[in-house]
Amino acid sequence: MKTPLYKIYYKYKEDMKMIQIKDESKNIISNSIKDRPAKFIIDEAYQNNLINKDSIICEVTSGNMGIALANVCKLYGNKIIICMPKFVSKERIDILNKLNVELILTDSFEEAFQKANEISVNKNIYLTKQFENINNADSYNTLVDEIKLQTDLYPAFICGVGTGGTINGIGTRLKNSYNTKIFAIEPLQTKLLSTGISHGPHKIEGLSDGFIPSLYPKEIIDDIYSIDENDAICIARKLNKELNLPVGISSGANVVGAILTGIDGIITVFPDNNSKYLSTDLFNEQIKSDFAEEVEFLYYDIIE
Repeated sequence: MKTPLYKIYYKYKEDMKMIQIKDESKNIISNSIKDRPAKFIIDEAYQNNLINKDSIICEVTSGNMGIALANVCKLYGNKIIICMPKFVSKERIDILNKLNVELILTDSFEEAFQKANEISVNKNIYLTKQFENINNADSYNTLVDEIKLQTDLYPAFICGVGTGGTINGIGTRLKNSYNTKIFAIEPLQTKLLSTGISHGPHKIEGLSDGFIPSLYPKEIIDDIYSIDENDAICIARKLNKELNLPVGISSGANVVGAILTGIDGIITVFPDNNSKYLSTDLFNEQIKSDFAEEVEFLYYDIIE
């Protein structure tokens, strides 16, 4: 499940710097960062006799984890139930329907969790619980091992927080090994991490789902960056246009955060590509960003 690392060179306010980015859209199961935890969680459940071929898997998701789990369950022959808010992108719903999952659409994440808990009274149902399952975080050990082979620069790591698994798994190992600075990203429209409560909806799917997950490693976070959704959208679009990197909105948010830190060689991730965002504002050319206008992407090197 090895993915490439890009060293992307850019200019911002006349300074040229570099960001190191693991392109997790190149994972082969479902082309997202969630391929790692989906397979690891199911493998661990099998190895610990928590599930068998007759078990039905159930998860609450905003899309990527559900799609990754559906693909893993298809490989292993397990049925799966996905509880998901109906306000996610149309593409995510369409993909899950094509994977023949039992899809329960709800009006909110809170209702999605309620549905999953109701379903779990059936003893044949296994809740993967990505927002609290430590195997979610542990699955990123493989990603850190890959990074160590691809670079020897570890000044800082930054990424958005959804389940908290990515920043927990990657951030904890890098901080413990190299005293790497760890930064979290939240949508400016919610400010959930920095205030403890959500201040409203936002367009960066996969981040800030209305609550702070137990996997969020507050103790290792050096700072939190609140990213405007329009900046994230426009930077994602700019990466596609200037470097031919077709990434999703959360990838744009990670790059915005990386640039705002001002740290040369900072590490982050592209969680997925833009194929799940065709019906979203990622392709709305009316959305503008002064920040994105000040950024010029120059070129990038690929480290396999």
